[in-house]
Amino acid sequence: MAFEPHRWPTSVSMIESPFTQADLETTRTAADLLPWVMGALDLFRQAPLRKEAREGKHFAGELVDEMLPIALFAHRYFQASSLVNVRYVVGNQKHDAVVDDRRASPGPVRFIETTVADYDYEDAKRMELLNRDGNAPAFGGVTAKGPRHNRTELRAELVAVDHDVLVAEHIGRADQAVRKKVAKQYPDGTALVVRVSDSVPFRESDDVEALEDFAARYLVPLLKGREFCVLAFVGSAGLYLPFVL
Repeated sequence: MAFEPHRWPTSVSMIESPFTQADLETTRTAADLLPWVMGALDLFRQAPLRKEAREGKHFAGELVDEMLPIALFAHRYFQASSLVNVRYVVGNQKHDAVVDDRRASPGPVRFIETTVADYDYEDAKRMELLNRDGNAPAFGGVTAKGPRHNRTELRAELVAVDHDVLVAEHIGRADQAVRKKVAKQYPDGTALVVRVSDSVPFRESDDVEALEDFAARYLVPLLKGREFCVLAFVGSAGLYLPFVL
């Protein structure tokens, strides 16, 4: 399948914050969910909530790591239909969202499970550095000594990373993210949605084709015959790479 750049909806009207669990778990249509999430994230880009969001307060982690990938997937897979309802669920149950497809010919997806392949411990330390100093390098290791609440050292060095090496690293992250999910059981009709970084690693069509080839060869066979009906990779900059299982 060819790589198709896409511009996501950006935001909606002002949303009150901080959010409650009920706000996040409100049922929204596939047409409304992504604009709502983008509007919510817009609030976290503004002071004074920006610093608190980086610390994971106000359900920022749930919004970024779970609701955003769900919304990106629902917008494309369900073609932003107002006849498809999606309800995000907070907690550690066996799905992150429930789907009620009321179209004349509903699809197979009844649940959505998400995972991230663009954020690991190194990125967590990078975010900690960003929160402390207001800036941090995008790539390279971060040295952290001492417990997080009492660091004796936290620093990063500017490094140059070969693009092909970076793409290979992020394909490896996607591989690990999917394999972790395969080790668990999920309800029938589950779409597995993997958030990847398409700001640099999968920005170019050749990079997306490399991810597509790897997924078709190694990941799709792992999921076929299981409870999963769709595997999809999504990115905030427009990447959408689905596989019907």
